[in-house]
Amino acid sequence: MLDKIIKQALLGIILLTATFLQAQELELSNVQIIHDQKERSAVKAVIEPEGKDTKKDFRDFMDDRYKVEVEGIGLFKNKPVIYTEFVVIPNISNKPMQLFAKFTEIGKKTEIYVFGQFGDAQITPITYAVEYQRIEDLTVAFLEKILPNYYRNKVEDQEDAISDLEKDRDDMRKKIDKNKDKIVELTKENEELADKLVKNAKELEEGMEKLGDKKSELKSVNKKLDGKNF
Repeated sequence: MLDKIIKQALLGIILLTATFLQAQELELSNVQIIHDQKERSAVKAVIEPEGKDTKKDFRDFMDDRYKVEVEGIGLFKNKPVIYTEFVVIPNISNKPMQLFAKFTEIGKKTEIYVFGQFGDAQITPITYAVEYQRIEDLTVAFLEKILPNYYRNKVEDQEDAISDLEKDRDDMRKKIDKNKDKIVELTKENEELADKLVKNAKELEEGMEKLGDKKSELKSVNKKLDGKNF
């Protein structure tokens, strides 16, 4: 029974690991969203890592890759839309631009929307096709930076969980074997005690009979003594 329970638990974890690995087909698309009361063309990605951690990752990515600061996320800040000031991002354009990244948690997933503008002009696939394509490339580069490590950690967590269960299984098997030995030992001891109990009961019966005889003898002696006058 115990082995069956442990095997079911191990199978559950293995299936869970396989499921999340198979399910990670990166969802990328171009969509229209509303930000600051204006319609924006945005690159949309749907991923599993949590929103706040992903915002920090995006901030670090922009700093490491492009030496560009991102506002809206920090020690006491966690805005739904983070952004750069108007700066030159060489991999997108040599003109000052503002880049935005919106993060929305939906269930257990995070939706990311990346979009940009030159002044008041929105960067769209039509108006600025090259720059928009580079925003797509930037988004993909960001995801390539964070996702492998995220899922590597997930796999390691699952492997640790399986290892712990296997260790628990081995410990339980050892305890079961030890208890079996104790049961055999206790069974033998109980049999010996049962034999002693039978022997004790017989000796007690014999002792009671002897006690009765001694009482009779004592009564007889007392009666004889009572008839003597000294």
